[in-house]
Amino acid sequence: MKFYVMTDVGRKRASNQDAFCCARLDNGVEFVVLCDGMGGHRGGNVASEIAVRGFRELLAACMTPELRPKELKSLLSGIIVRVSRTIEATAEENPDFSGMGSTVVLAVRCGKKLCVAHVGDSRAYLYRAGKLRRLTRDHSLVQDLIDRGEITPEEGETHPHRNVITRTLGYAEDSEPEIMISDIKPADRFLLCSDGLTVTVRDGELEEILNTTPCEDLTEVLVSRALAGGGPDNITVGILYEEEREGK
Repeated sequence: MKFYVMTDVGRKRASNQDAFCCARLDNGVEFVVLCDGMGGHRGGNVASEIAVRGFRELLAACMTPELRPKELKSLLSGIIVRVSRTIEATAEENPDFSGMGSTVVLAVRCGKKLCVAHVGDSRAYLYRAGKLRRLTRDHSLVQDLIDRGEITPEEGETHPHRNVITRTLGYAEDSEPEIMISDIKPADRFLLCSDGLTVTVRDGELEEILNTTPCEDLTEVLVSRALAGGGPDNITVGILYEEEREGK
């Protein structure tokens, strides 16, 4: 797969609390990790940096292409718990970081499968055959209200508590991940992003951009579109692209 990743501080924030990493291991496993920190100016930066560093080290040490789906899910769940506990322990040791946390959305390719895991409201999408499908469900108060039928998705976009998330790394009782596995087909594009993109660029517009933009230009176009929409938060966008091969 090809990776394209871009991050921007946005137009309203003094610092960028998003962090990411991507890697292609010698054994053929590939992964992208995106984290969005929270907890004040210093705490958010620290939490996302701890998370990305932890995921990079643990994924590199543990991932092999021979893992079966059930084993892969179990391993990723354990890694997420370990990273969450590291953030929590750091906050307990330093009062300046009290209350810090981070979202995560990560994608790991093992063979012909892509495993996507997330905690919080950073998202993953699959674009295939001209259609965009969201692979993750926001862990947020607004999403819970929508799921219960108490508000509509349109009402959720302007809800006063739309920034309240219900799961985050750094809180042991609230860091349970959701994990799914997708087949990978030629020309698939997987989009990973922080909410700095999705608060300004809706799913329909994302699909239109993916329909009309070359893969290598997507991160720049999506970040520019979020900035044009006001750029109220840090923006990070990752694209994973499965190339079409001759004869397939």
